[in-house]
Amino acid sequence: MTARGLAWRAALAALATGAAASVAHAANPAGAGAPEPAPMTTANRASGVAPLAVFFDAVDTQQEGPASPFVWRSGVQQPRDPEAAEYVWDFGDAGAGAWRTTGLSRNAATGYTTAHVYETPGVYTATLTVTDAAGARRTYRQRITVSAFAGKTYYVAASGNDRNPGTSPDAPFATFERGFAAVNGGPNRRLLLRRGDSFSTGGVTLTAPGPGIIGAYGEGARPVLKVTTGADGGIIIRAPDWRVMDLDLVGPGANVDRDTAIGYANVIQTVNALVLRVRSTQFRVGFGNGDWKPIYATPHDGNAWVDCEATAEKAGGMYVGGRRLAILGNDLHDLSSTHALRVWQAHKAVIAHNRLWNPGGTRHALKLHGPGHGDGRPETRWVTVTDNLVRGKVWSLAVGPQDGEKDERVSHVVLERNRTHGEASVQVDLLIWARDVMVRNNVFDGTGASKYYTAVLVGRRGIEPDPEGVRVVNNTIVRTDAADAFAVVRLEPGARGVVVRNNLASAPLSRHPTLVQGETIPGLLQDHNLLTTSAAFVDPAREDYRLLPRSPAVDAGAATVEVHADFAGAPRPRGAAPDVGAYESH
Repeated sequence: MTARGLAWRAALAALATGAAASVAHAANPAGAGAPEPAPMTTANRASGVAPLAVFFDAVDTQQEGPASPFVWRSGVQQPRDPEAAEYVWDFGDAGAGAWRTTGLSRNAATGYTTAHVYETPGVYTATLTVTDAAGARRTYRQRITVSAFAGKTYYVAASGNDRNPGTSPDAPFATFERGFAAVNGGPNRRLLLRRGDSFSTGGVTLTAPGPGIIGAYGEGARPVLKVTTGADGGIIIRAPDWRVMDLDLVGPGANVDRDTAIGYANVIQTVNALVLRVRSTQFRVGFGNGDWKPIYATPHDGNAWVDCEATAEKAGGMYVGGRRLAILGNDLHDLSSTHALRVWQAHKAVIAHNRLWNPGGTRHALKLHGPGHGDGRPETRWVTVTDNLVRGKVWSLAVGPQDGEKDERVSHVVLERNRTHGEASVQVDLLIWARDVMVRNNVFDGTGASKYYTAVLVGRRGIEPDPEGVRVVNNTIVRTDAADAFAVVRLEPGARGVVVRNNLASAPLSRHPTLVQGETIPGLLQDHNLLTTSAAFVDPAREDYRLLPRSPAVDAGAATVEVHADFAGAPRPRGAAPDVGAYESH
């Protein structure tokens, strides 16, 4: 990361305490006469073994896709305009700490879909506050019970012996293969590798049902697992309720066509798997899974990838898909030839607090598309993309079909509080070929990008439905170096019903800065946007784009139903009217 990027990250961490407090306050609106929170059923599971990944889903659905039987009732009253509503979560886990990528609290989140990992046994109360477009506020809560692992544990250490019983740190096995054979023999088993040691494997497949854990014990560096052979990769999870955590997986290096460090089978549904704090390097893909027709109607479900790192992979950092999918706090960076994160199916998903940095070639930092329309798989919709740090190539973030010949439609996506960083090849930071997309409170920094830079492009890529219902509201778009062209939004054929409101743009050295360029489309609404050479940011040299009190953006925005807080979690408005851009001034 650049020195300027590190400075901005430090500034964000300094804001984290205030932002978390703001979110927590909103999630617990206690006071005289406040109604008792109503019960909800948003958690995909309300009990289990620590660490427990729980997906929270506040969107009621019936049948998504022609062959999918998925029916969900959240217990939450559904707002008429879900993308404009504010969903604020307090997971009841005050000791969860902060994300290492953003410095923000793990105990708080926003969005109609989210997730949390409960690492300590106990009983927790998750609280959700929903504020709809009309300002009506309702609060809900649900109890989550997390138990300690109580099954059989096996230990492996480089100094051990495979003739040992393996059931205590004093008499461990010596090889990963011996320990894996024991843990894969039945449910409720745990395999722990000694920290600081290295082991090897030809690749293994988990087939015994959980709850189960493959992890580490002792002190020091994470154990290293070197994958030497195997067609699929390191660890393939084909059974439910597994946790793979606290490992370093190293691929075969020269033979980088080995598929993935950790993944799922593409013909068997994997449910409630958690991959936590695992580092991957020298594989074809760091982490991921595909699918095939046997599981189209019952895709991978309830799985979470959290706090993982992938770097120096041949193809991509993470290639994943499924239903109720959580991708949280991962660092996917410096890839050889393709995307940092490619999500090929996300029927109800959260992508948050990730650092998606330096994909390979001309690829995206995040590529979010859907499965083929009508082929039996649930479509990509109801996705929350928040608080990510992004540096892409050519097109940083893409939401829509992977090419013009496929109807891989995407709808109902909220992108908020994401932060892009310029790179010399970047021409567009966010491509939208989708419907019902909310883009709010993001900071798009085009400094150092291509000489022709656009923050957001909206259009139709090919045979998917026309993009409609895209709202670009209260974003800050900046470029501090010279450029030939600079645009906040570019509209292409097919787009309609686009709203561009309360955006702050500043590119004082650009020759041709514009707010909206391209096609004149049906239903375009644009108002209260500000393009200025004197935005009065706190410290643009250090990428701190908060507003000074003298900024022309202060109190210059329109009251809007779509935005309830700012980039740092502060409530809007603070003055006579909302400020323009991603931040409210203090």
